[in-house]
Amino acid sequence: MSPSAILLPLMGFDEACRLVVDHLKREVPLAFWAVSRYEDDQQIYVCVEDDAYGKAAGGSQPWSDSFCQYMVTSAAPQIAPDAMAVPEYATTSVARDMTIGAYVGVPIRGADGTLYGTICGLDPRVASQRLTEQAPLLHLFATLLGQILQAENLRAEAVDREAKLHWSAFHDHLTGLPNRAMFFDHVEHALELGARDGRSAAVLLIDLDEFKAVNDTLGHASGDEVLALAAHRLQRAVRPGDTLARLSGDEFAVLLEGTSDPALVATRLLDALAKPFLVGQRCITISASIGVAELAQDEKETGVEAILAHADIAMYTAKRAGRGRYAVYDPLMSLPGSRTLKLREPLRQALALGDIEAYYQPIVDLGSGATIAFEALARWRHDGRDVGPDVFIPIATRSGLIPALTDHMLDLACAQAAEWSTELGHRDLRVSVNVSPHSISDPSLPDRVAHCLNRHDLGPGQLALEITEDALLHNLPTAITVARRLRELDVVLSLDDFGTGYSSLLHLRQIPLHSIKIDRGFAGDIDTNPDTEQFLRALLALGRDLKLRVVVEGVERRTQVEVLHRIGATHAQGYLFGRPVPPQDVKLQGTYRA
Repeated sequence: MSPSAILLPLMGFDEACRLVVDHLKREVPLAFWAVSRYEDDQQIYVCVEDDAYGKAAGGSQPWSDSFCQYMVTSAAPQIAPDAMAVPEYATTSVARDMTIGAYVGVPIRGADGTLYGTICGLDPRVASQRLTEQAPLLHLFATLLGQILQAENLRAEAVDREAKLHWSAFHDHLTGLPNRAMFFDHVEHALELGARDGRSAAVLLIDLDEFKAVNDTLGHASGDEVLALAAHRLQRAVRPGDTLARLSGDEFAVLLEGTSDPALVATRLLDALAKPFLVGQRCITISASIGVAELAQDEKETGVEAILAHADIAMYTAKRAGRGRYAVYDPLMSLPGSRTLKLREPLRQALALGDIEAYYQPIVDLGSGATIAFEALARWRHDGRDVGPDVFIPIATRSGLIPALTDHMLDLACAQAAEWSTELGHRDLRVSVNVSPHSISDPSLPDRVAHCLNRHDLGPGQLALEITEDALLHNLPTAITVARRLRELDVVLSLDDFGTGYSSLLHLRQIPLHSIKIDRGFAGDIDTNPDTEQFLRALLALGRDLKLRVVVEGVERRTQVEVLHRIGATHAQGYLFGRPVPPQDVKLQGTYRA
């Protein structure tokens, strides 16, 4: 039987070692056969068949005490029928301590030359010169074992990366607590149980009072330390079965399920934060305002957004009442004096009246400098002041306005693309629109998109939808179905902010993506930090391997472009090429090839 028939590519390394040693012991009669691994300057025996020297699997010896060190460096032959006739072997301490006649040592290496271990054979007797005829067999076994171990290592690394990415997707890096994605998932589950079994649930929204002053006075590093300490105290104040999460900068939340008294828990949380925090040589005192929203079984609005909005209102009520306290949501509560809360109804009206505008930022081909697409970005001006997307997008999410906002932006972008197509005389220019994680899991989205495309008579590939990585977490089967229907409409799909959330390679393969956009955080210091350059190079290689166009975001300096050219980046977006501007300020020039 051939070695390739004995060893299979998906076989585990230990099992493969056993088969190799068994085969060699049977076909090449030496008293000792073993496969060893080279780790930390130790020769560790993985599998052993020994009739002469008393060696066993799991045993080890210093690399410097082995014959293999000479064989690996080519200081001595790999096969020696009479090892004592080879001076490099005969003069070693090993030869003085052991009776050695024949010796075999063949290195096991990875594809890049990394030494993994050896196939080792020994016998007290001198062997015939025919032992050297086994060289092809031994080298083939060593090659196969190297491939199997390398594959096993890659599988282990993939599993480890997957676990780390999964953890990162659902946890806050600073505090180690569950993040917004996990918290929302737990709340959704609690609401489902409440609707089905009548189980009680409550959400406590915790906002640290005047925390901005801590960052402004002591710096963000000290502020982060306070947040980590606060998270630890809060964790000790809730039961193991409760979910404590960090939702944003200084905002935490607790999900209570079962018989816990929310008011009692809120009091414990406030008490936990009352003691001063020691940061460096300074004592810092902070307080918190807590909003409590209980799930009422007869309540019409029972979604995650509704219960979070109620907790939000109660929390701001506590702040307005003097901070350092909690308030329980009551439907009769008026909206507190918070600008964020006051913007909810104006945002609803702005959408109804079409007052949300689309600004456009170019995406360029780094080779030619041509603009290949424009990203449509939502902008809102209220009462003479600009309201940033970081403010009104979360409001829209909590208020259930995301579908309306998505449809509005789709209509604006498609109408603009049609107008530009007429002006340019071709349909090569593409516009992209961001869609929320919930939208990509909405079965009605493809029909709404199709209606918009038909209304504005856009050609194939002129519309791109940008989704974020966490879109794949909400409802993957539905997201796959929606994505495939969109692809049938010739809508281009792009994965936005790649690397900041979680997507397994399996998920990426299931979604018919055209491109990925690497988050600006990975390119900010690419022209000054070699580690960033190396990491971005790996992301570009991953995109190429997946046959996806890669767009690097956040490019603001020519020196960044020079590095991007060097590492093989082809497309980019950022202030260097143009800031988001209203459509009347967009300069249509150059060649557009989407």
